[in-house]
Amino acid sequence: MTPPVIKILYTEVKGVLHMSHMSKKIDFDKLRRSSMLGKLNQKQWDDFKMVSSEYGRRYQKGQIIHLEDDPCVSADFIVAGALHVKRHDVEGRTFMIERFKEGDLIGANLLFSSDPVYPMTIIAESDCIIVSYGKEQILHWCQSNAEFLESYMLEISDKTKVLVNAVRKISTGTLRENLTVYFNELMERTKNDSSGRVVKLPVTKKELAERYGVARTSLSRELARMESDGIIIVMKDNKIKII
Repeated sequence: MTPPVIKILYTEVKGVLHMSHMSKKIDFDKLRRSSMLGKLNQKQWDDFKMVSSEYGRRYQKGQIIHLEDDPCVSADFIVAGALHVKRHDVEGRTFMIERFKEGDLIGANLLFSSDPVYPMTIIAESDCIIVSYGKEQILHWCQSNAEFLESYMLEISDKTKVLVNAVRKISTGTLRENLTVYFNELMERTKNDSSGRVVKLPVTKKELAERYGVARTSLSRELARMESDGIIIVMKDNKIKII
């Protein structure tokens, strides 16, 4: 029997299935190693590959995937490319909440909500391909595959932490305090030189500014002040040395 998701995808997004000349391709070997898709059994994985290849929606860099307050009717797997989750406030500031890459899932924490709407705007960071699964198919996978269920619950929990951390970043502390916390978190994660004091920013300065809802020029000024005050050294290749 044809899975319900295939019918949904065809009727709802057939207008974009062949939309472009984009060369972005799906790396199924890499996807198979992702935390959630790696939990699918062989039959589920074969079905997923077929649906992704035939019904994946292609978006171009900068295209809006979901607008704030759009209804969430599916869980969307990113099978190629990357997305940004952003929020715009009444003062016109842009906050970059999180970045999602191949193998990640968006909408997992919203699909079964009593009010399933996107609280933020989701934008294609690069050309990307997304495959959507409705509530019925996700429930089927969870009921028939305990490992996938555990992974899905972990995904929901982690997304909650992401939102909590995002609120903390933009609602408490000065920009300098927030940057200090962020650099220390990176230092704990990477420890990428012999002294453990050099970190490489995983995002551009523009994206880092959006994390805290400030202009890039404001971020650059604060980094310069922190360097002048002997707190950090701004190095080449997007690296920061913590003094």
